[in-house]
Amino acid sequence: MDNNTQDTAGQSTPAVPPKRGRKLLKFLKYATISLVVVLLISHFAWKMSGSNEWKLAKDEGGVKLWTLKTPGSPLVKVKSTVRLKTTLSGFVKLLEGMSCDDAGCYEERIVERLQTPPGAYAAFVRFKFDVPGVHTQEYVLFQQRFQDPVTKEVRVDLIAAPDKIPRDECCVRITHLHNTWHLTPQPGGFVDVVFTQDTDTGGLPYPLANLGLIEGTAQIMKDMQALMDKPRYRVDSFNDIQELTGR
Repeated sequence: MDNNTQDTAGQSTPAVPPKRGRKLLKFLKYATISLVVVLLISHFAWKMSGSNEWKLAKDEGGVKLWTLKTPGSPLVKVKSTVRLKTTLSGFVKLLEGMSCDDAGCYEERIVERLQTPPGAYAAFVRFKFDVPGVHTQEYVLFQQRFQDPVTKEVRVDLIAAPDKIPRDECCVRITHLHNTWHLTPQPGGFVDVVFTQDTDTGGLPYPLANLGLIEGTAQIMKDMQALMDKPRYRVDSFNDIQELTGR
């Protein structure tokens, strides 16, 4: 029998791919294997890299940003600083009473407010954010705040509490997050703000998550003064916050 077969147009079609075609398929096969190997090596090299020290990554428009890479984790931590013309009370009101219009979320509520001693605050809060390209992200957080009675410095901690309420099938529940805001009042009506993020954004490949964390944090800090200038946050007193004397 002839090694060639006839198609409907009466033209012969080789039953066996030509030599050039076989070489191309073989090349593509080995190229794919090589790419996978390179990606795996790069992944493990990145994951195990890191000095566990803060390194300056941005210094623009009064905002500084550092990253910290810990060996064994593919995600970076981010720390950013900015000086704002505001009061401690105004900033705390922003953190504890921010609306979705300002936060960029589409749903927020206090799940439970806890009893605390004077100078402290604690509550469980819930936020939902739409992130392009991934499922809606849902944050259930334990938020607590303390003020040093001597220095007047304020620290606000946000810690993931993923099992505080039942999970919603609509969303990706963030399971790892520990972010802090450190507010230091300065003479002249200024506050030095340090924002640290240690979070897994959930659903994003870590290269995109790291990039989003760095750029997103920098943008948050750049936009912060405009938020503090809104009338709702231009306040001189808020609950039990004490301002710096003689500011």
